[in-house]
Amino acid sequence: MSSTNGHKKYNAILVAGEGKSSYKVHRQNKAFLTINGKCVIHYIAETLQQAESIQDIYVVGPKEKLQQVFLSGHIDLNYPKRIHILEQRENLYENIWHTFLQSLKDENGEVPNTESHRDRAVLIVPCDAPLVTPQEVEYFVSHADMENYDHVLGMVSREKLKYFYPRDGKPGIKMAYLHIREDSFRINNLHLVKPLRIENREYIQKMYQYRYQRNFKNLVLFAFSLFGKDKARHYKNYIYLQLCLFFASLGLDSLVDYFRNLNPQKVLEKRICTIMKTRFMALVVPYPGAALDIDNAKDYETMKTRFDEWWKYLREYKETPTFNENYNEATCTTSAEKVVRPSPTH
Repeated sequence: MSSTNGHKKYNAILVAGEGKSSYKVHRQNKAFLTINGKCVIHYIAETLQQAESIQDIYVVGPKEKLQQVFLSGHIDLNYPKRIHILEQRENLYENIWHTFLQSLKDENGEVPNTESHRDRAVLIVPCDAPLVTPQEVEYFVSHADMENYDHVLGMVSREKLKYFYPRDGKPGIKMAYLHIREDSFRINNLHLVKPLRIENREYIQKMYQYRYQRNFKNLVLFAFSLFGKDKARHYKNYIYLQLCLFFASLGLDSLVDYFRNLNPQKVLEKRICTIMKTRFMALVVPYPGAALDIDNAKDYETMKTRFDEWWKYLREYKETPTFNENYNEATCTTSAEKVVRPSPTH
């Protein structure tokens, strides 16, 4: 992380691993799917190279294949931002953690004392959101309060995503949302994180493995493994979220509204602060591009069909105030003050 003209710049980690728990489309790593003859990962790498707030870009995945794809796509690995390609590890957590450590190395290739980098933050970006724009990255980074938080997660309101629904006889992408008291949101896949300030880092892998889970029994087991017996009071908020998803899938909006009102954003943020043992906040972003990820084959085919139209729309997209622009404020300072900081040897 460095500072230019008073603005902080961050390294970015672009995750493109293909481990056992990674989700594939057409039996292929989503990074290597093509749209208009161009790999999905090319769009994202070029966006990060154009973002002023980004310093170096670290791409982690199957190294040899990534090198071939970047070479064949004529992507300049040195300009306007340097792109480093790293070999993947066993899972998402290890990919992020070891890539972050790699980014700390000095000119001699040595990792300095991590104690001095506990406040070093890095932007984590997925490989399957080709419509993310430089403006969206800049908004997210510039509005993420890294002075008071260790992990900022972006999300976008349902209203901003309605343009991309099926309409006028054209295919579209209609997503599942996180229904909370303030509104219905889609997580936009952007994370600004201080890895050394998150004690329960291993929970990241658990949440990733269960992100597509639909079996209720497995969801309960996941909650049990995540919260433990001593945190049973947190179950209710998790259950409310799952019930909202279930009733939304059935079109029972009145029940969605009932349970969403039991889950205000501040309470959920505090729960995550406690579970992850860090200072967490969710940041509402007015740009929708990063939320349009490729979850399945149907979404991929839709993306290919409407890509040019959506690409033009997002690059001409004007930022508009979000309904709760003033709502993104410190929400778990009390909890954060009690956080036990992780050892740099973890």
